[in-house]
Amino acid sequence: MAEVNESRMGRYVRPSLAEFVGTCLYVFVVCLLPVRVDTTAITVSGLLQGAAYVSLLMGPGKISGGYFNPVITASLALCGDLSVRLAVSLFAAQILGGMAGAALALAILPPNMYVSNLGGSTTLLNETEAGWGLFAEGILTVLVVLTVLMTTLDEHDEHHLSPFAVGFSILVGVTAGASLTGGSMNPARSLGPAVCYSSRHSDSQVWRYHYIYWVGPTAGALVASILFRFLFASGSRKQYRPHL
Repeated sequence: MAEVNESRMGRYVRPSLAEFVGTCLYVFVVCLLPVRVDTTAITVSGLLQGAAYVSLLMGPGKISGGYFNPVITASLALCGDLSVRLAVSLFAAQILGGMAGAALALAILPPNMYVSNLGGSTTLLNETEAGWGLFAEGILTVLVVLTVLMTTLDEHDEHHLSPFAVGFSILVGVTAGASLTGGSMNPARSLGPAVCYSSRHSDSQVWRYHYIYWVGPTAGALVASILFRFLFASGSRKQYRPHL
């Protein structure tokens, strides 16, 4: 019985706790960043989020794989790297971790700064239309998820530089999408701040376009998974190669 419990701890509990802590810390850092759309602020935000991701990948990510994003978890499950049971456990840990990180920001930030920042919530900016915002989140998620898949699952690549590649993809995605959608690409990153902010303020702005931060990244992760499995995967992971 002890061996069974230890095995379960190693396979599910420790990775889930690592994902909870990693997502919590990531969302906490994001919530501390001010919402501004000038070039300098966007660049700094992208750099900080990318650097935070690299740090977490090389910390708790060594235990769980370092996903900290439900759509990355779903993509790895679709590509056969995670069991459905473990993927569901990590998904729940990431959602709860995002809420915990946003709650920490709510507790720490001065009220005026928290309100002006919308608690770190993501919404459409600069009169961006909903359809184009959704499209932007999807395309940027393809970039991030495909980077994760190509640098962690490809059997012919060295994986020790994977954290830096993924961090750079986050930097690019955040910087490119910041003035349109806030550059989320992560449902847990958007849900946690929205829940915490709306618990204190009745502003519907944080929920009006919230679906974009689920539909866009989910569609993007699905596209990235298909591209990887049918076109770019190598070795035993490749599913199909067209005859040229």
